[in-house]
This record gives sequence, structure tokens and C-alpha cells, in this order.
Amino acid sequence: MAFVVIFHIWPAALPGGYVGVDIFFVISGFLITGMLARMALSDGGISLVGFYSRRVRRLLPAAIVALLVTLAGTLLFVSDAWWEETAKQVMASALYVQNWRLAEQAVDYLGAEDAPSPVQHFWSLSIEEQFYIVWPVLMIGALWRARRRGYSPIQTLITVLGLVLAGSLAASVALTRSDPAWAYFVTHTRMWELALGGLLALTLDRFQPNRRVRTAMAIAGLLAVFASAILFSRSTDFPGFNALLPTLGTALIIAAGGIRIGRFRGPDTAALRYIGDRSYSIYLWHWPLIIFYVAQRGSIGLVDGLLLISATLLVSGLSYRFVEQPYRHSRSSTEWRPLIDGTVAVGLCVAVAGGLVYAIDQQPIDVSLIGTINYPGPAALLANAAVPEGVKPLPPLSKIGADVPVIYRMKCHQEQKGTDATGCLLGDPAGTRTIVVMGDSHAAQWIPAVDKIAKDRKWKLVTFTKAACPVTRVAFLDDGKPYEQCAIWRERVLAEIAKLKPDFAITSQSNYASVTQDAMIEGLRSVWNELAGQGVRVIAIRNTPFSLFDPRNCLGTDPGKCVNPRSEVERENIYALAARSVAGVTMVDMNDALCGKDSCSAVVGNVVVLRDNHHLTATYALALAPYLAKAAGL
Repeated sequence: MAFVVIFHIWPAALPGGYVGVDIFFVISGFLITGMLARMALSDGGISLVGFYSRRVRRLLPAAIVALLVTLAGTLLFVSDAWWEETAKQVMASALYVQNWRLAEQAVDYLGAEDAPSPVQHFWSLSIEEQFYIVWPVLMIGALWRARRRGYSPIQTLITVLGLVLAGSLAASVALTRSDPAWAYFVTHTRMWELALGGLLALTLDRFQPNRRVRTAMAIAGLLAVFASAILFSRSTDFPGFNALLPTLGTALIIAAGGIRIGRFRGPDTAALRYIGDRSYSIYLWHWPLIIFYVAQRGSIGLVDGLLLISATLLVSGLSYRFVEQPYRHSRSSTEWRPLIDGTVAVGLCVAVAGGLVYAIDQQPIDVSLIGTINYPGPAALLANAAVPEGVKPLPPLSKIGADVPVIYRMKCHQEQKGTDATGCLLGDPAGTRTIVVMGDSHAAQWIPAVDKIAKDRKWKLVTFTKAACPVTRVAFLDDGKPYEQCAIWRERVLAEIAKLKPDFAITSQSNYASVTQDAMIEGLRSVWNELAGQGVRVIAIRNTPFSLFDPRNCLGTDPGKCVNPRSEVERENIYALAARSVAGVTMVDMNDALCGKDSCSAVVGNVVVLRDNHHLTATYALALAPYLAKAAGL
């Protein structure tokens, strides 16, 4: 637990401190499987109701209190922009499926850059509880079969856990190579760590090493654990094979038992017992305290970190004494009562968080206000329109993250793994002229403006966009691997455009550091020449500036600081360089509609410009429609 807390507070001090979760899984598997085995062999069988009742008494009260208090703290200390997502994650955490929500977000291009939520740490607790929903049932089935066949009960359980370990470890290794973001959170890549602890519980009494061997085991285990915490980092492929180092090290320490090396008495010390008793509460409370502090102060230094540790110990101590322990040792009239109470508590937590999500969803984004006296938007920069003070920005801060082009809701923005030339039909479907938009998410951000232009002119609009896939015809890497799906998708889209025979093609894209400027320019010219050769007028929109901050954070705390020096955030205009030698390409630069002469603000004319640090809000893009039409000659 100490590893996790230090890693979260000072990640540079212990870059591999995240292995504390893996250590926790091994210990949990050891303790719970040992308890279930004793129950099965000495108490006449495993009582599912009794087991789950004990789990509820042990875990749920403190978890539900932590979730509800964290939700309240989010409303007090965190920007409105994060309220909805935090509420959704509170619901996922209360239902113990948080790891799956984070796994989906890890591969979701829209959510990949979201800031950590104050309940993100519930992912590991979710994996643990998912395992313990299945494992006791599997044990009961294995023991029933062992009795019918005359097999050894313990040997049968060892075989079953061994199969779980082997299958899960194989999945972990394979997925870590192919999809590390997904592998980190999903249940089946982590079960082997709990199974390892369980195997240790079932086999520990089969060998009795002497003191010298046990001491060597303890030293080797400690070295393995500390080496992984110090040498691993965020760039380490994990879990996969690398997770064997901290987990096997933990297994060696457990197997060594109570040992003494000089003055060190292993885990059997008063301080470690105190922390161990409160480790669950410490884990629950440390992360939201960190998130709330960072939301208000921005960074954590040495003194700040020590204060956060002190606050964590204080709050977790109160939680342990007044929430965790009283309910854990309470007497119930029946074994079913904790399960009923737990269901009610989870339902209450989900209802409260769901109510917040519903309230936020009901907030409108009134785009009819664009261009009015209170919301001049880009007219403030391009026409020196007056900007009244004291007006709440549009869209509301709580809706910034959801203010995306309609193509995301229509599910026709292709994700990174997809290759189909999926398109959205917008504008006037019966239009006699056709305009297409092609490119990555930085092309997609212009769709609200282009859709408005198409509707006004009664043109048909067809969109072809894909996450992190630029227009340029060049091979490049995605997460260090060849992004082959992008090349396949691009050629399929170009084939579809050739069939459509559009009048106009709007292209735009982000900057890609893994591709040289010369290669990027040649790739753009290749695509544009192909389109222009088909009689399509190409409109190339310069990439928009990247922000040095995420507006969802600063707008909720100190809007006055939400300003970037233009010289630091405006990238080189590669599109202009590429367009010089291609006939039939109209180069459009809209950055003067986003930034003043010297600075780029997160809010222009009381309209929020960016929904994250590099994508326009759909509202601001819509406000740009008349200016884009004029610049592009549409």
C-alpha cells in the first residue's frame, strides 16, 4: 500500500510504485483462498451466503461512504467539466465494474486524454470482487467433482487454480503486447495474480524450509519487490511477463513467514501491522484527497505530499474506526441481512450519482445564442464585437467534454482499430452538390461548421473521419507500432470519394511528430493531387493550435489563467507548404478566429473554444461557419 501511495503522490520518486496493486492481489488471493479452503475442509463446506455476507461487512460500508463523500467533494473542489464523468465512474465503482469502464476509456479516443477521476483507483477493487464472485462457486464445483471421483480436494483445487493462473497469465502476456491499455485494466489479465496467492495458500504447508532458506527467500522476495518499484516506470510493458517480478517476490516473502534479519522482523512489526489493518481505508481515501488537492493547487511538492499522507492517515483512521470496524463486527439477525443492506447501499449510491448525471444531461447547449449580444464568439476577434462581462460561457462547463460533433453519437467516426470507410450523411441528403470531410479528429472538429454551411446551401455532406489517422499518404507509428489500419482506411475512403464524385473535399489533420515534415508534405500532395485529378476542389484547413492546459481544469478554478501565448501553441503551417505546388487546392487558415494577435484564450466572445487541449468545441466550430465559408469561398 505504501508503494501505491508514494507513487501517486511523488511518481518520480517511485516510478514503479503501481506494482503495489499486484502485491495486493497476491496477498488477497492468499488470504481469501486460504479462508475458503479451511471453510470447505473443516466447516462442512463453503457457504456462499456466509462468504458474501462477510465480504459485504468487510468492504462495502467504507467503500460506499468513500464514494458518496468523494462525489460531494467533486462538486466542491473539482471543475464542473468533470462532474458527469466522475458521477458515471462512481456508479461503476459502486457496482464493481470500474476496471471495465477505464479499459473502455483507455482505448476510446475521446476519453483517452481525460484527467484521472477521484474514484479511478476502484479499478483494482473491482477486479478483486469480480474474481471472488466466480472463485467460490468454482471451488464448490471442483470440490463436488472431487468427492464424486474420489480425488484429493486440495489437489483438485490446486489443479483448477493452476489452470486459471496459466490461462490468465497467457492472456496477460498476449494482450500486453497487442493492447497494453486494455490489458492493464481488464479482469482476465489480472486473475493469475490472485490465483498465485491462492496456490500459495493451498501448497504452503507442503514444504518446511529451514531458517536459512526462509531468510534467503525473504531477501530475494524483498529485492524483487523493491527492484520492480524502483526500476519499472510508466513506459514498462505491464502487466504481462514483467508483473512476475513483484508477484513472485511477494509470494517468496509470504512463504518465508515470520523471519528476522538483523533488527528487521519482516512484516511482523507494530508499524506495519497498524498500516496493514488500515490499508483498505488508506487505499480508499488517499486518491480522492490527492485529486482534490491537485485540482486546487496544481502540483504536489515535498511538504504538500507529507501533508497529504498525514491527512490520509487521519481520514482513513476515522473511517476504519467509525465505519469499517463497527459494521464489520456487527451482529446480524441472519446471514442475508448484510446482503440486503449492501444492495440498498449500492442502490442509493448509484441513484445519487445517476441523479447528478441526469441533471447534467438535462442542461441545454443553446446554440441559438451564438452571435447574440451576449455571445459574439469569433466576432470578438474578427469584427471587434463587444464582449459583455459576467456572462456564463457557452457551452456550460459541465457540458464541455460532451460538446462534440454529431458524428460521434452517430457512431460513424471510425476508431483506431477500424478500417471500414464508414461515413455519415449530413447537410441536405437530397442536395444536388456534394461536399466531403476527410481526416482525423482535427478534421472532424470542423463538421459542425461544414454541416451548417451545407444545410444553408442545400448541399449533401458526407464525412469520412478516423481517430488519429491523418490525410497524408505516409506510413507512421501509433503507440510504437505500424498504424496499418490507417493506411487501409485512407485508401478505402479515397475509393469511396471517387465513387461519390463530390464537388468539394475538406481535409485537415493534426501534427504527427513521428513523421518528418518532408514525408508529411509529400503524402499530402499525393492525396490532394489524386482528388484534384478527379475534378474535386480541395479545401485544406490549417491545424488549430494546441493549448498548454486543459480548459476543463482552469475554467473551473481560475479562468484568468486560461490563456496561451500564441507563439508557443501555434504549429508550423505544413498545409500551406504542401498546397503551394498542388493546383486546385484552397488553403484556409482560421487561426485568427481562434486567437488574438499575441494570445489564445480558452473563451472567445463568451464561447468556449476548446473541449480539451486540442479539439474545438462543437459550439465554437458552429460559430465559425460563416467565417469558414467566406475563407474557403463556399
